[in-house]
Amino acid sequence: MGNKPVRLTDEEYEAVAAMRAARLKAHKNNTPNYQSGIARAENIDSIPAERGVVFGEDVQSVEPLAGELREDQITDLSLANKIGVISDAHWPFHDLRREPDGSYSGAYLTAIEWLRNCGVDTLLLNGDMMDCYNLSSHEKVENNRSWKWELDAARTMVKHLRDFFGDKVRIIYREGNHEERLKRYLAQKAKELEGTIVLEEMLGLNEQGIEWVDERAKVKAGKLWIDHGHEWFGGGGVNPARNYRMKAVDNVMVGHVHKTSTDLFRRPLDGTFIAGWSVGCLCDLNPRYAPRNNWNHGVALVELEAQGNFTVHNKVILQGVVR
Repeated sequence: MGNKPVRLTDEEYEAVAAMRAARLKAHKNNTPNYQSGIARAENIDSIPAERGVVFGEDVQSVEPLAGELREDQITDLSLANKIGVISDAHWPFHDLRREPDGSYSGAYLTAIEWLRNCGVDTLLLNGDMMDCYNLSSHEKVENNRSWKWELDAARTMVKHLRDFFGDKVRIIYREGNHEERLKRYLAQKAKELEGTIVLEEMLGLNEQGIEWVDERAKVKAGKLWIDHGHEWFGGGGVNPARNYRMKAVDNVMVGHVHKTSTDLFRRPLDGTFIAGWSVGCLCDLNPRYAPRNNWNHGVALVELEAQGNFTVHNKVILQGVVR
């Protein structure tokens, strides 16, 4: 049975051990009455329920040894021709500013203008488009930021993207680690509201015809896998693309690390290639929490070909120009 669980008395522990043994024996013998032969502690109700042990008169209704498995969710972009990929804008802290003449400039506008000019038919918002600063577990040192302000800005940006690219472009918004801050906040501070406060509904994505990809689901475009990047343990480093390519052992593109990098690997036996890409960010490069960094602005275009083959254009944005 392993080490004794914490918070159980010796008598309670022995009762749990006897109960598990009886249930296993009943299951092996195909006995329908799992309750028979189960030892009970005198104060059995005091044993914590979260230990996964079921007590009471309806034990036979519990399916023994059943696991809780997660289904593999995949959003397929393989019918697209040109896929634009942007991430890490961290609305409302995206790199966009109004000039004295009233016009706008900045890496964010440069990226989406370039993708529209490229004629994309699919746009992937690859996570961390929102910042969710006020829902973070980090200390809040800038009191002028509010959750309502961020949410209002994000709604405006979502609507602008739909208007900017038009109704014929498929837009997918995938959840990043910053969007996940809302779920963590609710779990920690307002668990009773879980399921009633849903980010994609608050953003009005359905009204804009924008798809939502959550629960760290996978996105695939032909032979290329596209993750935000936080789904993997570890990341970044000198060459993030190499790091993720080695983890995935496949073609993979990520955002998350705010840095443009590419890695190409040739398999020595059959001569085929796999590669990794990390795409630059579209947020402020000098935030208060990380004033010294090696981030860069960037955007990516994926052109799909027959049989799932693809070409990646992983671009850096410098001085308002896609290079």
